[in-house]
Amino acid sequence: MSGPISSAEVVAVGIGSAGIRIVSALSRETTLVDRFAYVTCDRADLESAGEGERLVIESPIAQKPSPSMVRGFALPHHEEMKGLLQDAKVVFVVAGLGRATGSGLAPVVAGLAREAGADAVSIAVMPFDFEERLRFYSGLALKKLRAVSNGVVVIDNGALFNVGSEATLKELYEVANKEAVKALGSLLARQSQDSIPVGLNKVLGTVAAGGYSFLTSASSGSIDKAEDALSRAIIGIGKKAQMNDASHAVVVLTGDASISASETATAVRRLGSMFGSPSLDVEYAVSYRSGAGSQLQVSVLASGFTRTKYDSYDPIDAILGPRGNIDDSLDCTLVEGLERVLSCE
Repeated sequence: MSGPISSAEVVAVGIGSAGIRIVSALSRETTLVDRFAYVTCDRADLESAGEGERLVIESPIAQKPSPSMVRGFALPHHEEMKGLLQDAKVVFVVAGLGRATGSGLAPVVAGLAREAGADAVSIAVMPFDFEERLRFYSGLALKKLRAVSNGVVVIDNGALFNVGSEATLKELYEVANKEAVKALGSLLARQSQDSIPVGLNKVLGTVAAGGYSFLTSASSGSIDKAEDALSRAIIGIGKKAQMNDASHAVVVLTGDASISASETATAVRRLGSMFGSPSLDVEYAVSYRSGAGSQLQVSVLASGFTRTKYDSYDPIDAILGPRGNIDDSLDCTLVEGLERVLSCE
């Protein structure tokens, strides 16, 4: 990672439907992100886009594309993508993985950002457990992102919240996106009279500590709300990775003016023991919000995970091991006829 970063050098790029919705909502928060951009293969996704530049990559075929085909469609647009990233020192690439647009384009944008000299931090939103058909592409895309990014932050949809069985699928996605925005917003909050932010450089230092990072959050209004929310925030990580692999973490407490120093101390002290890593390097922040009521939100960013259960989403990995990858070179597929005009080289 480079030296101290000013907010004027930070860009967030939302890719595909989920990425665009999350970045659009983030653009309405008071954060350290200075510019926003949106990239998609479907113009309808831009209906939810907020302030910022937009790029649509048209599909020349009627059939449903694969991620590699989307990368092929994107070849003539690389210069436009670079334009979205111009002068950026830090680029947050936000995408839902599993479907063609997010899985195909997120590694491309992250790679272009890094080639331009920016720190590329990829925010990968993984599919729900019931979305089994999305696992293969999401697993491949996650490994690609790790290869081309300075840091990869995993958001596990299933671990972010607990919605009753009566929720519709639309409500399920809306709540997941909302929770992702709350967690990201708490990490990237600006300095104000109502907050003690963690700071961008500490966030970047955490995600660059090695391996994958996980971002998760939970809220509680119980008597021991700090410990309760903290426990519920990190419980999902244990289902996806080896907890004691964690080496660095950031914990953010968000609530009303009654957040006490003892609650903050409890969260910091307990985090190491909950991960089974007493030497865990913990940064912390507090954000006071009016109207929070008795609810305390705890967001946790933890890094250092070298292997995750998402590795099993790629069946080739079980045969070849961590160095095996069915698509190591970030290949693209061109539809018949286009290869005479474009080259993947």
